[in-house]
Amino acid sequence: MSPPTEEAPVRLHHFLAQLGVASRRACEALIAAGRVRVDGRVVRAPGERVVPGRHAVTVDGAAVTRPPRRTVLLLNKPTGVVSTVSDPMGRRTVTDLCRRYARRTRLYPVGRLDVNTTGALLLTNDGLLCYRLTHPRYGVPRVYQARVRGAFDRRKLERLARMAGATGRGEARGTGPGVQVVKELEGATVLRVTLVEGRNRQVRRMCEAVGLRVTRLERLSFGPVTIRGLPVGAARPLEPGELAKLDQLLAKGDPKGDS
Repeated sequence: MSPPTEEAPVRLHHFLAQLGVASRRACEALIAAGRVRVDGRVVRAPGERVVPGRHAVTVDGAAVTRPPRRTVLLLNKPTGVVSTVSDPMGRRTVTDLCRRYARRTRLYPVGRLDVNTTGALLLTNDGLLCYRLTHPRYGVPRVYQARVRGAFDRRKLERLARMAGATGRGEARGTGPGVQVVKELEGATVLRVTLVEGRNRQVRRMCEAVGLRVTRLERLSFGPVTIRGLPVGAARPLEPGELAKLDQLLAKGDPKGDS
């Protein structure tokens, strides 16, 4: 019996484009910027050839291969849990909460929530999906609810909206970026913040910049996936309909006609 035929080598920027990372032109820029590694080695030549299935290719540390069986989980992260695979300080990690789903595959978080932030966090074994969900070009919205202390007025709302990327006067438009007042309490205000980028501690930094202190922060949703009905600390696989909505959302950010 003849051994299986190995796939033919392909140029690196073609390989990345075929997997949906970006257009060929954009992939060339990623490679030139030193953001792509092949078998752990930084590659800066877009014409370098790789063999699918043999070479391990990563972009910004995320593997750009399709696993044999895609797993995507939603976790309602509790406070005090770190969004990493392991922790040198011995703290509980998000993967500790998902061990029953990770017996046959390695899961890693899609982006991060800081240790004191709770709510929606996706975990997957699909490096390409992780890359696309966190890349600003795809504009996947994240909705947060923040309880803040400090004097609050319309001017601060408008400043927060500008920092979130909204073009209006504080109000979120559709699924775009924005900041809304949910309720006003004695000495506190509850805000709903919609972002399309996942920068480190972004909501907390925005609030600090206008003199507000975040006392509680929860991510309510990641794209079309919400934590509604999911207990804190629990995880579940995404339903087929949720996966389909995610794929549809990402398809809107795919390059068209510039490959």
